[in-house]
This record gives sequence, C-alpha cells and structure tokens, in this order.
Amino acid sequence: MAHMQPAVYPINTPVAQNSDLAPETRLRLQQLTDSLPDVPARLRVLGHGLLDLGLTDLALNCFGRALLADDLDDATHLGLVRTYLQKGSRDQAMSHLEIAISLRPEMRDLRVILADLLCDRHHLRRALDQLAHVLADEPAHAGARRGLANILQNVVLAVRNGDADQSGVSHDPSFSGFNAAGAGRRKGKAAAGMMVWNSDAAPVPDKAQTAAQIWYWCEPSHPAIS
Repeated sequence: MAHMQPAVYPINTPVAQNSDLAPETRLRLQQLTDSLPDVPARLRVLGHGLLDLGLTDLALNCFGRALLADDLDDATHLGLVRTYLQKGSRDQAMSHLEIAISLRPEMRDLRVILADLLCDRHHLRRALDQLAHVLADEPAHAGARRGLANILQNVVLAVRNGDADQSGVSHDPSFSGFNAAGAGRRKGKAAAGMMVWNSDAAPVPDKAQTAAQIWYWCEPSHPAIS
C-alpha cells in the first residue's frame, strides 16, 4: 500500500457555510449525496468537494456514512478531522485525529498536526508527548523539530516577558515550573530551571506505549542541569 501523506488544513478559523449557492443547487447536491452508494472512497471524494464549497453539513453526512461502512479507514477519520475543524469543533477533530494515528502509527506527520492542535488548546504536555513519539523514531523529523522549537520558544518568551497567562502556560498544570520561574524573574530572583526530555522513558515504537513522564521540569539545583 502506498504511503499516504496527510493533508494539513488551517486550524485557526472555521470555514463559513457557502452562501453563494442557489437553493436549487444545494438541493441537487443533497440529492447527489443521498443517491451515492455506501462506498467509502466515493463518499470521501464527494465529502472533500463539499468541504471545498464550505458545505460542512453535507460533507459530514458523506464522511459519517463512509464511517458507518468502514470505521477502520484512516482516510475517513482524516476527512472528519477536516470537517470538524471547518465547523470549529476542535475536540471532535482531535478525537478523530487520534483514531487515525492509532490506525496508521507510521504516519508521523499526523502526530505533529495533533501537537499543533493541542498547543492551540493549551495542552502543552500532551503536545510535547506527541512530538516525543515522533522524535524517538526519527530524531531529524523536520516538522516535529520545528513544532518543538516553536513550543519552547513561545513558552520561554512568555515567561521572560512575564505574560505566561497569555501564552497559555498557566492553563497547563504540568508547566507549573515555568510559571514559578517566571514569578521568580518578576521578583528579581534567579531561576535557571529547564525542561528535560527523559529519553529513557520514551515510548517504544513496537509497543506504542506513552511514557508517563517524558518531559519534566528540572529545578536549578537538579543534577541534570549541572
């Protein structure tokens, strides 16, 4: 089977329903959707076309029928990811993205996309864990390295500027160390802790198990820093 590259879709704003289509056109598209047999490949093709037109409700119907026909098709779950992102339902999009990852764990780019979505919702530890999965298997993966660099750069800049709340750091209790470091700087105290990746606890690709403590905060006195 050929290796399928995931499509990357904008995640910042939902796509509005297309209001330029005449009611007759919408009716014809609805009839076309209803007349298609329950063949996942055909339903997905029409679903993506409907998403291009901004008709997310009709697209959701297509991908939903494709899912009922075969709920183990990763391409269908990715179609639902795109649909829910355009509808602005990010939690549901992430759920289907996680299913697609479980079905095609070798598609590392999907984990990078999930990490991006998790960062947007301030789940920084989970985002780092997704990137750690990728980097454990492929240390030179450009997307994962770029995603990791962006996370750390944004957090460090936010702490340095004293606006951790705006960065979303304070929403994730796993980054309490960063908040403490930022508070120390604001009070004029030295705080030279850092985030450390515990490579020994990294997930084993064969078992696909997530380690509980892949990323953790080291205080300035920790031996890992000195």
